Amino acid sequence: MTEPQPATRLETGWFANTPVDDTLIRQFVIANAEWMESTAMAAGNPVLHTDDVVAVDEHSQHVLFNTGILLRPMDPDRADAVAAQLMNFYRGAGGAFSLFCPWPTTLPGFTAGGHPPLMLRMPGGERPVPPTELVIEAAATREGLGDYEQVLVEGFPLESLQPWRAGVALHPANLHVPGTRFYVGRVDGRPVSVATSIAGCGVNHIEFVATLPDARGRGYGAAVTWAATLAEPDLPALLVATDMGRPVYERMGYVALTRWAFLVCARV
Repeated sequence: MTEPQPATRLETGWFANTPVDDTLIRQFVIANAEWMESTAMAAGNPVLHTDDVVAVDEHSQHVLFNTGILLRPMDPDRADAVAAQLMNFYRGAGGAFSLFCPWPTTLPGFTAGGHPPLMLRMPGGERPVPPTELVIEAAATREGLGDYEQVLVEGFPLESLQPWRAGVALHPANLHVPGTRFYVGRVDGRPVSVATSIAGCGVNHIEFVATLPDARGRGYGAAVTWAATLAEPDLPALLVATDMGRPVYERMGYVALTRWAFLVCARV
């Protein structure tokens, strides 16, 4: 008789040792988590990293900066423990905190803040010619990052961080996080539109897209998003959109893959 063979593991795509490039969505999730962790560590902010989740706490008054991402689908048997870990991690100063979940997810104490679409644009193509009056450049100084931050706070908008003041949303150390470019579009020297490109894990993660209210409808937001999208022209670009922004991205060739869960919890 031969010895019985151990059962073969049925790959789910979300084991800790599953290759990062198993799927594009896994690449994006791991890239997103690594970027969160890198920006937090660069700024000296705390990080929670377990097999289930990466979370960072900027002690911000805005939910988007006290945030995390699930690294694997949530087993109901672990939900109570994961929720307790997050609530313990986010004790102290700051506003509410949030969690991006690439799968339908419920956690005790959390409420659904939305179900944003994950969107993908494969490599290739050329961007349209931007408006002639718009000058786009990557921020390389604290002043440039401050201009970016002001557009983000006033244009997204991030009401709980208004009135804008330098450093309220983006720490200067973010300028030095590998793979990150903060694009600023200016008209007559005035910053009006922004978008971020974050290259990692074989994907280009697009983040923090915003345009000032009085500058909308002129193609500035799309032009700056094109600059971020093609910052790494050989990589697929992915982003988590709002339903309001989705049509803009669809016109650029992005397609919606699925909807994520965005969970929110008040700080104790």
